[in-house]
Amino acid sequence: MLENTMARLAERLEHALKLLLRHSETAYSNHALVKSLIEMLNECGVVDNAKLESMWREECQKLKQTDRPQPKRPRKVKRKAATGR
Repeated sequence: MLENTMARLAERLEHALKLLLRHSETAYSNHALVKSLIEMLNECGVVDNAKLESMWREECQKLKQTDRPQPKRPRKVKRKAATGR
């Protein structure tokens, strides 16, 4: 029974790793496409690289600030008074 559980876990991990690999390949491809488009637009004078990069960094900072979970306040728990029974 333990062997079967371990085999299923190994299969699931392998599947998860394949999905991560596919995701990273897609992200790399998308990054290369966007970078090429920006370079082409910069060469045509349509986009200012420095301004674009500063705007991008500002947006990343905004996302980092909004993605952070707000610290939770500890809840006050009402406790019953102990009785001597």
